Amino acid sequence: MQRFAASPALARLEWILDGLDGKPGWGADASDVFAAAFTAVVTPERYVEVTRGRAAGYAPVVVVGLDVGETTARARIRRHDGTVDVVSCVVEAAPPHRIASTWVAGLVPTDLTPGLPADFTDYNLPSVATDARLVVFSGLPGSGKSTLADAAGAELGIPVFATDWLLGALTPFGCRYFEDPLAIAEEMLTTLALRQLLAGQSVILDHPAEQVATRDRWRSLARRAGAEFRVVVCQCSDPEVHRARLEGRSRGIPGWHDSGDWHDVQQRLASFPSWNGEALTLDTVQPRERSLAAVIRHIIA
Repeated sequence: MQRFAASPALARLEWILDGLDGKPGWGADASDVFAAAFTAVVTPERYVEVTRGRAAGYAPVVVVGLDVGETTARARIRRHDGTVDVVSCVVEAAPPHRIASTWVAGLVPTDLTPGLPADFTDYNLPSVATDARLVVFSGLPGSGKSTLADAAGAELGIPVFATDWLLGALTPFGCRYFEDPLAIAEEMLTTLALRQLLAGQSVILDHPAEQVATRDRWRSLARRAGAEFRVVVCQCSDPEVHRARLEGRSRGIPGWHDSGDWHDVQQRLASFPSWNGEALTLDTVQPRERSLAAVIRHIIA
């Protein structure tokens, strides 16, 4: 197991991880490791026995995340089946910093309400008499979709939920290092759309929507909620204009970048899948007023 910089809590956490790693001879010093408040509930011998038994599901321990303070430390470790558990450790403030509490729990608790489905066709939703619309503004960065989405939302009084704003809000919590931030954004957008539709209200989602599975999911959500599904695909036919927009934009989204990577956008354009017939495709080189008028007609049709 990899070693990390020392802190009182981290040193004790590493001791626990050694047990989950199946280190030979581990646990002989357990009576010196735990605070009295802990051993009053769980004996050191019992803790060692349980931890050794758990090692079969973890060893060799793979740490995929770590949060460390002076008296608290937490490691995310991967099980053999690919799921992730969290090992938490709290130590006494005074030396020798014995373990006051420790526990192992799943990264996703098993007792939560099930997550939203990939297909809402059979999802249990209350009946909502509504003329609401689920509107998706699709397109790559710099294509003009956010500008049009915001303008349409203001014109029609429909809230706009945008991927970049959601991910920017998560930046202080490590969003830039998440393995799949777009999937996280899509889940939040789906939840927000569901909440709006349950309230009988329309919603606009500002998201690239490059994954066909995501498009199908949102289409099934609209159908199940009894809402109209509208799609606006924004494209920019002039590469120079597109690049200038991408690299010169200034949006002021907290925690997010303004300019984009033109090479990345070019690669994504080459594989951007076509939408079904429900989409209105716009070339945003044309005047914004003309594009907006077409968008409004499409949404309220």
